[in-house]
Amino acid sequence: MGKLIVELPDEIHGELRKKAAINHKTLKDIITGLIHEYLYVQEKHLPAEKKTGLCGKWDDEKTADEIIKDIKTHRKWFEKRKN
Repeated sequence: MGKLIVELPDEIHGELRKKAAINHKTLKDIITGLIHEYLYVQEKHLPAEKKTGLCGKWDDEKTADEIIKDIKTHRKWFEKRKN
């Protein structure tokens, strides 16, 4: 079994020791669990796409202005609103 030495800031080390004691775990158990989660659990999750507020996306050869014009001409309520 390999050994790993990690230097932690005193504040983090202290909080880690407190939480380990409260949960009746060793520092080794906590660190091993965190490393295991980092290596194996995160691989299962796909990275989240950037939230744009849009429901979907598509490829189109039209320019943005052409798409907007097309949308506006096909919406009858938009014409009523303009008047």
